[in-house]
Amino acid sequence: MDVPEQTSTWLSKCYTSSIPAYSCQGNNTRCCAIFYGRTVAASLSILGCCLVLFMILLYRKYRHFAHRMILYLIVPSIIISLVFVNPYRLKDDSPYCQISGFLINTCTFTQRIQILCIVIHLLVFTVKERRPKYIEHVFVSVFCCVPPLISSVPLIGKDSHYGYAGDWCWIKGGSKYENFLRFFCMYFWMLLFVMVEFVCFCIVIVKVRKHIKYIQAVGINGSEDKASVKRYKKQIYPLLCYPLVNMLLAVLTTSNRVQNWMYPDEPVFVLYLLHSIIHPFWGFCNAMMYFISRDTLREFNPSSVWKQLNSRRNTRTSQQHLVGEPTERGTEPSAVTNPVSGTVGDLETSYME
Repeated sequence: MDVPEQTSTWLSKCYTSSIPAYSCQGNNTRCCAIFYGRTVAASLSILGCCLVLFMILLYRKYRHFAHRMILYLIVPSIIISLVFVNPYRLKDDSPYCQISGFLINTCTFTQRIQILCIVIHLLVFTVKERRPKYIEHVFVSVFCCVPPLISSVPLIGKDSHYGYAGDWCWIKGGSKYENFLRFFCMYFWMLLFVMVEFVCFCIVIVKVRKHIKYIQAVGINGSEDKASVKRYKKQIYPLLCYPLVNMLLAVLTTSNRVQNWMYPDEPVFVLYLLHSIIHPFWGFCNAMMYFISRDTLREFNPSSVWKQLNSRRNTRTSQQHLVGEPTERGTEPSAVTNPVSGTVGDLETSYME
């Protein structure tokens, strides 16, 4: 299939004669819409994820469980975006394409398990109002071990079943066995996780609404109520939007996967376009959920960021000066003012659980 002569130079880069334009049905403009749309989405995701990482590290929010869960969610989003940021076609069965397919399947699977873990955490906390001691260790063990293990199944055999699959690298669908691998390694778990997340999230919403109504009716009249509100602010509210947004995105991307699985010879361009944009855009959406908080927006203010950077530098300098110096009797360590809230206290422990 040759590139039309009237096609401009940047459009001709989307066209590869050695591989058929599967999803765009030979239409070069459609191919470019998919490739460059996904490149822009991936670039925005990388930018958003880097900003989230910067904020978490700058304010040391990784000391808080909820922010650590967000941090875990950001890592596979960055990897997926880095894989999708290349707008050009990859050669079928090339090693780079096979590695990209493995990473896409593993990181997508990891994201889905992480969202499921977040929903389970929200459900357990709203029921018992406390977080089990070792639940984070269980979560990390599950989403670090299970996705690579299941994603390794297509590698079993004489030849790898990862390769060029439509408009990106994934499990090839050229045989019934490869279609079964697609179902086992992605479709089945995506649909199962979405259904479980939906049921658990509905229970969480009911519990949170009851808690809000109770606080509004009774008010905060004691240390127990204050502690309950504080726990909800730390453990529930920062994570509440993530399952809802990710379930919506999962449905949109899964619809194309299911249609492609049921009708492999009849691709739908609109579904492929949405899939190619939404899949790498996942990280940017998670970043927007992070910055939806008013406290985070105040912290993201340039003056607050600059004050925090100066505070970190001054604290580090003072600690270096105090090394080896005897502590005077009756003196206490000097407090540091939080540049965002204005309160006096140790920034090291301001986000501790």
